[in-house]
Amino acid sequence: MTTSPMFLTFLTPQEASSLKNQLSSSPLSLVVAVASFASQSKALVSQLAKLEADYDSGSCCGPSPVKPRVFVIQTDQDEELEELAIELGLKDVPSFQIYLGGSVVSDSGTGKNGGVRNSIVTMDVIRNGLRDATTALNSKDSGGCCPSTAASTKGGCCPPSTSTNSAVCCPDGSNTAVAPTDPSEVLRLVQRSYAQTVNHSGGGEGGGGGGCCVSVSPTLIGYTQQQILQAGTDSNLGLGCGNPTSFAGIQAGETVVDLGSGAGVDCFLSAPLVGDEGRIIGVDMTPDMVFKARQNAQKRGASNVEFRLGEIEHLPVGDSTVDCVISNCVINLSPQKQQVFQEIYRVLKPGGRIAISDVIIRPEKILPERLKTAEALAC
Repeated sequence: MTTSPMFLTFLTPQEASSLKNQLSSSPLSLVVAVASFASQSKALVSQLAKLEADYDSGSCCGPSPVKPRVFVIQTDQDEELEELAIELGLKDVPSFQIYLGGSVVSDSGTGKNGGVRNSIVTMDVIRNGLRDATTALNSKDSGGCCPSTAASTKGGCCPPSTSTNSAVCCPDGSNTAVAPTDPSEVLRLVQRSYAQTVNHSGGGEGGGGGGCCVSVSPTLIGYTQQQILQAGTDSNLGLGCGNPTSFAGIQAGETVVDLGSGAGVDCFLSAPLVGDEGRIIGVDMTPDMVFKARQNAQKRGASNVEFRLGEIEHLPVGDSTVDCVISNCVINLSPQKQQVFQEIYRVLKPGGRIAISDVIIRPEKILPERLKTAEALAC
């Protein structure tokens, strides 16, 4: 592991397997999952590096004999680190968990014991969680930061908790969820919606299996029965709105990138077309989807298919290395569509092709208000 300082540990792939033992041996631990493509991650890591000084100086509600061990998982550096984060339940980036003696007492994903489900992960939110955890430590006569809520002061290490609006998937107009306007929050909302879909899918006929954002039968959007059988129902979650492989003109030996590859349906349909000399790269920002897609690729023995965690606004693909970019009902979800097309242009070789199946809003058509929210678009 590399440390800067010992208080803060950046996990390496070789040491990933030892994390659970370290969490069990430490009275108080903080685990944070980040990724270079997530705009909040860089600032959060910088603030984490300063957290130890807050404890040492006493600005964290007075001098503290118990400091948390802080472990950072850089999910986009290695598949093993990415899978570790998924295994722990850190499925968003950034996200965090706080442990007491190896047990999770607070996290950003489920709202467990005062967690912050659906809110932006900030240092204030993390400090709130640390405050609550160390209060629990104090109840065991272990000492720690912030012995009581009353000890917290404005601007200090542990600010008062704030309530947040929780977002929901596929609202019917009866809820009070507030649609986010910040691009990073829109992406996080989409990520959560699709994670819920893949985690609730049962692989039934037509894809999907109970997720909140499931489309119509694949035969109605351009897939043949032969293609449905070829791809397998475990790769088709019913989230598309067409079949880009049917008009992409994919040739043997080509490199194809699928934007928002999900569980891999269009990648697996493209794989036989490019053959052993070709390459298919699926890119998805949802760790659950990437994990599912890799499982599917392994089951199929698809050696010419790989799946990468990343945002379509910041593709983890080299310049001028791709013959064709495909995408199926994903670009409409991006709050930065021009950036998406700039990235497509960057990765395409001269003369490269684009095959996109998506939805647009025609000016003469009026959408109901309840369908104009980011939550509705995520479905």
